Amino acid sequence: MTTDEATRQWTYNPPGVDPTRVNLPYLYDAFFDGKEAHEIEHHMRDQLRTVSPDIGFVFTSEREFVRRAVRYLARSYRITRWLIAGYGLPDFSGQNLHQIIRRCESSTSVTVIEADCLAAAAQRALIEDGENQTHVVQVDPYNPKRMWESIDEAPVSSRREPTGLILSGILSFHGGTRAEVAEVVQEHIEHLPNGSFIIATHLFDPEHPELTPLAKTFEDHLWHSPLGVGTVATRKEIETMFTGTAILPPGVSPAYMWYPEGPPLISPVTGMLVAGVVAHVGIACDFFAIPEQVS
Repeated sequence: MTTDEATRQWTYNPPGVDPTRVNLPYLYDAFFDGKEAHEIEHHMRDQLRTVSPDIGFVFTSEREFVRRAVRYLARSYRITRWLIAGYGLPDFSGQNLHQIIRRCESSTSVTVIEADCLAAAAQRALIEDGENQTHVVQVDPYNPKRMWESIDEAPVSSRREPTGLILSGILSFHGGTRAEVAEVVQEHIEHLPNGSFIIATHLFDPEHPELTPLAKTFEDHLWHSPLGVGTVATRKEIETMFTGTAILPPGVSPAYMWYPEGPPLISPVTGMLVAGVVAHVGIACDFFAIPEQVS
């Protein structure tokens, strides 16, 4: 059942150009030492660092996990299109997601999904390229029905081909209950053709007596900030979001632990506060290659 539009009033409302509100893609930019974040995002970054000086690892480990997962799937499976919700602001590192995808398969179409008008404008200016099948669609990924309608209206659309859907850094900031977030994910799953994959992240409650208080403090700071939203979830709650899919090994796990490049990282404790998931849509198969290392 599709969530009615009227129930979406509590979901994260992108601030656009409102200087009094934190813009989520620009907050990420502040943690990545980018040059686009505004004073309000820098201030919030500094406030979050009072939770832990290493809180920035939550965001950097999340980004690196998504990059590793994209490289693994793009190299291992024939995915003809990628849909990226939570792309963030492009940088000049050469490691933007569309660039990683292009290096693995140059003919794959890439559509960036962005709800915020300010971030969408930056993405269009720096990455949109019709010739190379890279497009930006400004639409709310929390509204799957509208999102998929908008994608089908886009210049490039391979509706029934295996698709890679990335939900990075957005599920934690939905604003609704765990059941409502799970419903959004389930709606996306219903639209994905068999053989597709989902890469997702979520702020994580590791359910450890010494770490759960830190996770809850982080959550409390997010809710009582100019951002006004941000929720941690347990492993079971995240697994429930992906009911009906096959979650690839090692399952729901801290993002930095998902097949790191090179030897296992020695992570600050904040590495336990964000989880990564890679899930296969369709009939469960035994053909998944489990990489010892993703490079």
